[in-house]
Amino acid sequence: METDNKKTRVHKFEEPRATCSMWFRFGSLVVAVIVTVLLLPAMAMSQSARAHAPAPAPQRVKFSVGAISAQVSGQFTPSNDRPSYVIKAKAGDHMIVNIIPMTKTLTMGGTVKSPNGEGDGGPGGIIMNADLAESGDYVIEVFQHTMGSNLRSGKFVLEVVITPAWLKN
Repeated sequence: METDNKKTRVHKFEEPRATCSMWFRFGSLVVAVIVTVLLLPAMAMSQSARAHAPAPAPQRVKFSVGAISAQVSGQFTPSNDRPSYVIKAKAGDHMIVNIIPMTKTLTMGGTVKSPNGEGDGGPGGIIMNADLAESGDYVIEVFQHTMGSNLRSGKFVLEVVITPAWLKN
């Protein structure tokens, strides 16, 4: 019987230690779950916010008085890989948009969105050469055409020619 008592005592003596160890492990698990559930999404959101920061507002292209063309020097970077420009034009005008790469081996592309949101474009060079169907702001977005180059940054010149409808006839 004494042996049973010793076993019982030993068992009772070791059980609280086992319980403490179990609670410690359980507590560590709870802390790990809390960190995973609460902190990791917050960290991912902050990284995502930096990676997907809103693009800067489009830069307005202004023409000199009496001019029918304007040129703007531009640059794309990792933080602004699609610089955009806005230009006011009238229905019936003829618009030509040309993107000229200034960085060696750079190939460019671009799109032009009309005031109603419809867009057209293509690889660099002249991305638009058409009569305009509506009046308002046209948004020009410039980007690197990755079929030809894959640079982290590059410089270009955006050239816009608008021939007024009254001058075309």
